[in-house]
Amino acid sequence: MKAEIKNDSLHFIENLATNAWPCHTQELIENWRIRATFGVSKRANSVHTIGEMPQDPKWLQRIESFYKDKSIPPCFYISDISPTGLDSILESKGYRKLDECFIMTASCLDIMKHEIENSTWTIEYLPEPDSKWIDEFIDLEGFPKDRYKAYNHIFSSIKPIKNFLRVSIKDETVGLGTVVIEDGWGCISNIVVNPKHRRKGIANQIINYLSKWAHENSAHHMYLQVIQTNQPAVNLYKKIGFSPISKHHYRILKAN
Repeated sequence: MKAEIKNDSLHFIENLATNAWPCHTQELIENWRIRATFGVSKRANSVHTIGEMPQDPKWLQRIESFYKDKSIPPCFYISDISPTGLDSILESKGYRKLDECFIMTASCLDIMKHEIENSTWTIEYLPEPDSKWIDEFIDLEGFPKDRYKAYNHIFSSIKPIKNFLRVSIKDETVGLGTVVIEDGWGCISNIVVNPKHRRKGIANQIINYLSKWAHENSAHHMYLQVIQTNQPAVNLYKKIGFSPISKHHYRILKAN
């Protein structure tokens, strides 16, 4: 019974996460979502394999054809509630494993206990990201400029209530973050801090501000995804109240 309850909760959060990071193009293959967004970000360009294996014996050919038509490498999102055996099948077909991640959760109230006050920080909340916010996000992440179109689509397509936060000091942007709220849960993403201003508690406070705003807008818990090997981030999240509830990774087809 406990396993069933856990699986139901994971299924719920996994589906919320897809709404918080929408793709440009999607097709269904029974319970699975085949997603594509100009090849930018694995989350928006992978098969969300939640639910039983497709009954169609040509499911893999259909998926690979979908991505081939878009000149994107076929990629699968594999989680704790993906079908048993899928990971082994993909490995045998030449798909390599990438980005082992946690989904972590915390209550808003627990996060809000870890507030750091700093009078030099200016906080801005945007219901939609303007071009400056997107440009800053791409720049601080070190991404190529040509990703603007993809991120603009992802951010503008988020249907649930959302907020895009900017922290600045003397007109210099030092940190950014996003929250999306649905069914009482806030999804935190895009936490990025200017390298010149790290180790000042900015990431901690971005999460705190986003959680406080989410709590004021009917959220009771927060969740996020983080790469397991990003130890500084994992340690920070644990310090402010987050705990891992599941794991996932990606399988991407090796180039010939």
